[in-house]
Amino acid sequence: MPYLKLSLVTAAALVLAGCAAVESSTTSLGCMLGRLTQNPPAGCGAPATATATAPGTGASGAAAAQAGERFTKLQSVLDQEIELARSVQTDVVSSMQHLPIKLRSSAGPVKLLDTPITDSQSGQTRSMRTLESMTVLMPLAAKGRPEYTQSMAALKNLANRLADNRGQASIVVHQAAADVQAQRVNTATGVSKTAKGSPVKVEKIEDAALAAGTERYTIQAGPIRGGL
Repeated sequence: MPYLKLSLVTAAALVLAGCAAVESSTTSLGCMLGRLTQNPPAGCGAPATATATAPGTGASGAAAAQAGERFTKLQSVLDQEIELARSVQTDVVSSMQHLPIKLRSSAGPVKLLDTPITDSQSGQTRSMRTLESMTVLMPLAAKGRPEYTQSMAALKNLANRLADNRGQASIVVHQAAADVQAQRVNTATGVSKTAKGSPVKVEKIEDAALAAGTERYTIQAGPIRGGL
């Protein structure tokens, strides 16, 4: 599916570009937060260059201005996570639309959170728009088709990228009770690791309200840890 692969590469580049605006040595959100506070964790590279105080600007005014810049940069990266999730969802659904109706995936919600983050240098707190999760419904009847296989790989790649950004992520799979009882689905759970060692937890939930023949995949971003 050329369209799916191309869009994923483009979306991934957006995330990398957003982090590179701060420092290109890593795409970790935790490292980005550390660099912005001039105190990066080990292995995160050198801190960002402090912004000089403009002539005639008081210390408190400079701190407030620098805090605003840090909040702006952070929101930019968080927005790119949201856009990446939406892009993957669109690609997965679009890639299966040419299949018979019973073999098509469908989009669920992309959920956002307002997360309060405090700037340690100025004491300012702002509500930041963050990604909570993205959901798609996948038909069991499509398993084995290349479109299904590539879509599942795209969902896993999204979970891996969010895990590396946030320190962890989850893939929550709701399975119809009828399918579980008939042993038509794999109910195994576990934890995998990204290439960078970040954990991705796979959870399976038996759902009596879900129509048989469908699994609901929700990619959940891990909580944002630390502050500016």
